[in-house]
Amino acid sequence: MERGAEGDLAEGAIDWLANLWADDGSAMREITLLRLRALLSRARGDDVAYRDLVSRDRAMAESFGFEGRIAWAKAMIEGGEQSTALNGHYR
Repeated sequence: MERGAEGDLAEGAIDWLANLWADDGSAMREITLLRLRALLSRARGDDVAYRDLVSRDRAMAESFGFEGRIAWAKAMIEGGEQSTALNGHYR
C-alpha cells in the first residue's frame, strides 16, 4: 500500500479485513479471504496462485456443504464466475 499502486491497495484491503476478523475464526472469514486473494491473483495474471486459491476455496466450500459456493468455485475454474454469481447461486 505504501507505493499506492492499485494492486497494493487491493492487497492492503484484504490484509486489513484479515486483521479485522483475526479473532473470528469463522469458515465464512476464511472462505471470503480465499476468494478475495484468488481474484487478486487473477487480476495480477498469476494463474498458478489463482488456480491454487480457487481449488482451496472449493475444497473448503465442499467441506462445509456450501453448494452455491462450490458452483461458484467451479465456474471460476472454468472461467464463468460472473454468470454463476449473478444468477443467485452464491450463498
